[in-house]
Amino acid sequence: MNSANSYQSSFFLVLLLCSMMAFSQTKSHPLESIGQMQKTERRNLVVFLHTDWCNYCKGMENSTFKNKNVQDLLTNNFYFAELNGEEKQDINFSGAIFKYQPTGVKTGFHELAASLGNIDGQVSYPSLVILSPENEIIFQLNGFMSAKEIIEVLTKINKG
Repeated sequence: MNSANSYQSSFFLVLLLCSMMAFSQTKSHPLESIGQMQKTERRNLVVFLHTDWCNYCKGMENSTFKNKNVQDLLTNNFYFAELNGEEKQDINFSGAIFKYQPTGVKTGFHELAASLGNIDGQVSYPSLVILSPENEIIFQLNGFMSAKEIIEVLTKINKG
């Protein structure tokens, strides 16, 4: 390989690595593993409730949760989990089994999403829910949150 090809290959590799880092997503933990994680280190749990069809949810995934400051706060101070409000798999969380509840042909909701995201009898997407290490809801918000807004909330909750 000549030096020009070597230079191009190296440049391409650096560019690829940088783009992967720039578009990284916050690490999401399976909800089933949170109980075990809490035994090792107690932290508040941030749950992002979303659906596949929700454009505002996709907006948060592509902007809010890709923000480096949001990622750092979540990684260093919280556990983070994502939950599709229409998840069809049973989820064992906090000593209970939560299931998908069909409401019609190809429609339904997951009981855990309904339990966590219910505000005044309504669940909407996206929703952000923060639970204490004892799985008590300490914050709920239905709607899009910018990186700046979520940083303010996470910082306030992290300070106690």
